[in-house]
Amino acid sequence: MTFNPKAEYTTVPTDISIKDFFDYRDDYVTRPPYQRKAVWNKKKKQSLMDSLFRRYYIPKLVIREVRLSEHQTVMEIIDGQQRITTVQDFFDNKYPLPKSLKDIDKNLPGLYYKNLGTDIRKFIDKSLKYQSDIIKNIDKPNDVDHQIIATEIFWRLQQGESLNYMEVAHAQLSSLTRNFIVKYSDDQTFDYKNYAPIDSNPDKKPFFSLLNVDNVRMKHLQLMARFMMIELNSGYADLSDRKIEEFINNSKKDDGIGNQEYENEPDAIATLKTLNVFYKIFKNDPMLDAESGIKELSVEYFIISVYVLIRHLHMYYVIDDDSKKFIREFIYYFHARWKSYDESIDTDLLTFSNRRQQGEKDIEARDIILRQVFFEYLKENNLDLIEKDGKRGFTELERILIYRKGKGICQQCLRENKPENEARVSWSNYQADHVIPHARGGRTTLENGELLCSYHNQSKGASIASNA
Repeated sequence: MTFNPKAEYTTVPTDISIKDFFDYRDDYVTRPPYQRKAVWNKKKKQSLMDSLFRRYYIPKLVIREVRLSEHQTVMEIIDGQQRITTVQDFFDNKYPLPKSLKDIDKNLPGLYYKNLGTDIRKFIDKSLKYQSDIIKNIDKPNDVDHQIIATEIFWRLQQGESLNYMEVAHAQLSSLTRNFIVKYSDDQTFDYKNYAPIDSNPDKKPFFSLLNVDNVRMKHLQLMARFMMIELNSGYADLSDRKIEEFINNSKKDDGIGNQEYENEPDAIATLKTLNVFYKIFKNDPMLDAESGIKELSVEYFIISVYVLIRHLHMYYVIDDDSKKFIREFIYYFHARWKSYDESIDTDLLTFSNRRQQGEKDIEARDIILRQVFFEYLKENNLDLIEKDGKRGFTELERILIYRKGKGICQQCLRENKPENEARVSWSNYQADHVIPHARGGRTTLENGELLCSYHNQSKGASIASNA
């Protein structure tokens, strides 16, 4: 009996005219969801065109057939994204032919496709081809096993390029934490319904525009993962690369591809809230522009330390316009001190710098120092923060008394001059609300409680009702 394990897919060698990738570009998914976007410079693109003209050896494209319906397929580029976009850009007249082709024809260098004569265009359109291997029988876009095989092929073809751990984690399409991270911190997104890449991401949090850190090797995704792990562990946590891999791998589900359920988890909600507060503190910095972020926010362990401080302040203190201003000014003060301290005198900053790793004890040590220096800064500058009430929710007795005090009527409805019969709220639908919001220092007391309907409670947020 012959040993012959069953193949997981079949491969069909095929030659494809390079012009097809331009004329029928909608048939090709050049950036699958497990790949990052990358762009060759003009020199690399022209070098490839030189090789095509000379019919030099070019590695095969690896393409997966993906079946969207009984009657429709698209071709997913597992390997060859840059080779395809290079010829698409050439046909789109985005760069000219290279000087190196002058030995073939002295008139070729510097010409764009649109400037070429008919015979040259005919040669390019009909004679220049890419050899390709078309992979079949792993064609279901929402099948986890099929996606795993496709990503395995991709990784193995990239061995010479060496993907970093975050790029590998990015390819875990069935991971719910991965999906959350990509949704809110990646530069691009993917439309699974139409199985097409989208080279923008409206869901990316504006927080990332603050950072003087690019996202070329998925640094923004790496930071988002670390923020989530801080929230998951209610503060200090081991944020090492290995722990991030575990965090992403441990949330895989059979129906995980395109699944965004994780955004309902408490740690996910808390992460987005902290990022929103962080952004609001720094968003008016004049240094910000479309090209770069705030120069003080350039080093990962410093950014993480600032995140942990802001998280703590947001949990226990009122972050109003005044406090936003002096928190921002403190961070700039601390950064300047950190970059110019004398090791023989400023032992706190020496410790802060020496604990730059992402271990739990390192994060705790940095946080203790940063928080201590922050409150010393407040004291030296005669500044103060308003503490939030440690007791946030009303007791059952307080809820009953507030309902009785309000006579079962929404107080905001009354303020809007609605008749009592329209403002009446049943016990099961009523909300005990802080008149002065908890987020603005309001106490959880009977005197600061009032009866609201669910609509007015949810729409009020952290504002104070007029005439309250």
